[in-house]
Amino acid sequence: MGGMKKTCIGGMVLLVSLALSCAGNTGFVNYREGLFQGYRSLQHRDYEPALRQFLRANQGDPTGAWPLALAGQAAYQMGNYGQAGQYLAQAEGLVKGQNYAYLVVKAYQTLIAFRENRQKEGMAALAQYVQVLGSRFYYPEKSYYDVERMYQSGNIEFPTLEGLINKQMSRYESDAFQWGWMLQ
Repeated sequence: MGGMKKTCIGGMVLLVSLALSCAGNTGFVNYREGLFQGYRSLQHRDYEPALRQFLRANQGDPTGAWPLALAGQAAYQMGNYGQAGQYLAQAEGLVKGQNYAYLVVKAYQTLIAFRENRQKEGMAALAQYVQVLGSRFYYPEKSYYDVERMYQSGNIEFPTLEGLINKQMSRYESDAFQWGWMLQ
């Protein structure tokens, strides 16, 4: 009978340990699934679900910049520029170096500033965007040079700039997602 009691106690300990370890992974699951589902929605231009999923990912890991940067992008695409700016500012505070999340932050900070006729802030954010895109990412696509020329000349054609940045972000986010950099 003593062996049976030890086995039951051992089984209970194992069951409790398993339950606790599963509960500990919930944050990562929310982070991973939120980024994945949000990115899929973003690709399909379904911005409200994308925003919800990115905020879910942020709850899973509130120390990561990616979810908030992408939430800022989704809010921008929905026309919620104030909300987008808040998410981007929070993401900027979490960015560790000049990585893909930083690039998303600078891209949409640029667009928000120009959209709101804050030319000086727009040019400052665009300078950082161009600098990082041109030096950090080794093979920028052809459209990089169009953005760089626009920045250097100071002649900002907003609809063109917005289209170029959206295209560039789509490409770099696709690379980041494909290579698993979003989960880092």
